Amino acid sequence: MTPVLIGYDYWRRKNDQKNELVQWDPSRLANHHIGIAGTSGAGKTHWIRNFIQGQADDVVIDIFDYHGDIEVPGAKTVLFSESTKYGFNPLVLNPDPHFGGVRRAINDVIAAIGNTSRALGTNQEGVLRALLTDAYALKGISATNPSTWYRNEATDEQIQQLIEAHDWSGLRQVYPTLLDVTTLARRKLKALWMGIEDKEDGRQVLTAFDEFCRVMATLNQRKMKNATQAADEAELAQLDSKLGSLKMRALDGFSTFLDRMQSGREFEEVVKYNSRDVLLSVINRLENLQAIGIFNSNPPPFGNARIRRYNLKPIAQSEDELRMFVHFRLQAIIREEMQRGESHGRIRRFVVIDECVLFNDESRSNPINVIANQMRKFGLAILQAGQSPTHMSEEFLSSAGTMLLLNLAPTNWDSAARRLKIDTKMLQYLQPQHTGAVRLTEKGQIPAFRQVYFA
Repeated sequence: MTPVLIGYDYWRRKNDQKNELVQWDPSRLANHHIGIAGTSGAGKTHWIRNFIQGQADDVVIDIFDYHGDIEVPGAKTVLFSESTKYGFNPLVLNPDPHFGGVRRAINDVIAAIGNTSRALGTNQEGVLRALLTDAYALKGISATNPSTWYRNEATDEQIQQLIEAHDWSGLRQVYPTLLDVTTLARRKLKALWMGIEDKEDGRQVLTAFDEFCRVMATLNQRKMKNATQAADEAELAQLDSKLGSLKMRALDGFSTFLDRMQSGREFEEVVKYNSRDVLLSVINRLENLQAIGIFNSNPPPFGNARIRRYNLKPIAQSEDELRMFVHFRLQAIIREEMQRGESHGRIRRFVVIDECVLFNDESRSNPINVIANQMRKFGLAILQAGQSPTHMSEEFLSSAGTMLLLNLAPTNWDSAARRLKIDTKMLQYLQPQHTGAVRLTEKGQIPAFRQVYFA
């Protein structure tokens, strides 16, 4: 790593006319976490670039760029939007028996959804957990058998090709997607409505029912079309005949299902989905996730790039989904670095988060706080930038080895001073892109803020 020049000590320069350097030297710091706070135009992006360029050449860097303006030399940029359709399939498993598995993946999905303004209720969480478990089971993936955890990753296009080719065995060899979970949820809703079990004979009933609904919709479309055009009586008669056949098939299947019930407990498969209203609310959440297009099976083309810039500007207006996406990616990064083992003091990965107010809270399970508190020994560091230190969690502020203050809005002076335990006067004299205050927590030293002239 290369030391980054912050500037010159303000008071030495003012009193002694001497330029005493103030540098960010990672070899002397207690940890590599960095906080940058300043109003719009104060220079946050400039300092983000400086700290990125100060990282060693073998450090992998992930930049979550809210405004789409953090241009860094050598970075591979991917635009995330509903049009580009790049994203991450949240149901892809880490097959490592110690750091991966079905339960961990399910917990990550539920935690990511839970860290939004519309957290899941207890019943919703239970239903979603059951749906995800069943979606994996349909692929032959068992939560208790690590030998089943490895499947292929496939893009949406590849999955569609398997469906069109009726390659059902091939489909079982790829991880489930949110579309699979939503489709399963809709079948469960129908099963709950009809009072049958979505397996074996009950599944045949549902299949016949789905086909019956599809043919009925087609028949009605033809009738509406033929109301203004010459009617194709032969086609209508054929559809009517098919509809009657499917109706009998569904009724026969339901009769068979009832006849083969032995214990009366077959209905429990349906009961675990709680109620139609709860299941429908979960389906709505899943469909909303699919609609934003960032939880899909089309991985971003970062390739082997060392600096990966996630341009999130197109999805920034949907704050819940943006927060969910960033938290989910942070959870995956945490897992990857833990799996690699301890780094023995060397930083291996550096995460940059702009407009951090959107992603912070005081929960210890928030992945930002997990990184700040637990990931130093695994070589993972984080830089957060925001308009005020109050946009960062207490966990992060107490852990960060570096805190750089640029010009703050007057309305933030008192709260920032209380949070950082500094004199408000120090904040009052900060001048945009001219002076600042920095706290460097160096090994064996008592940390304190120093005013600096920027170089």
